[in-house]
Amino acid sequence: MFSFKKSNTKPEVPVIKTLPSTASTTYKVGDALVLSAGALIKATGTTKPEYICACNYVAPAVGMEPIAVYLITPGMEWETTFAADASAVTAGSSVTIHTDGAQVTATTTSGVAKILEKHGSGAVGTAVTVTF
Repeated sequence: MFSFKKSNTKPEVPVIKTLPSTASTTYKVGDALVLSAGALIKATGTTKPEYICACNYVAPAVGMEPIAVYLITPGMEWETTFAADASAVTAGSSVTIHTDGAQVTATTTSGVAKILEKHGSGAVGTAVTVTF
């Protein structure tokens, strides 16, 4: 599965932080995350992500460790893929985040990921550059 990764078009180095993980959650490099009730959860749907996961970690039910994340700042560009057919969606549209927290959808209602460039037709699995 492809997930959010830093685009090379803007070479600035993202800020890395360590923040608390949520019990019994699997984190993968590139997952879109948000801080909720003091711990990180996946950002999905219309939830605008605050962080991108920088490590792989399976949090146990108790004794969770903090995990490394990239802080999302304005103007940063991220690459991911479409989880749904977005052939009709154009650059400049904002789409929602897929339930896996690692891809975007073709849903533009209350979208949080602004499409900067589609790297192909927009079919399922097509790469896309977005900003939040």
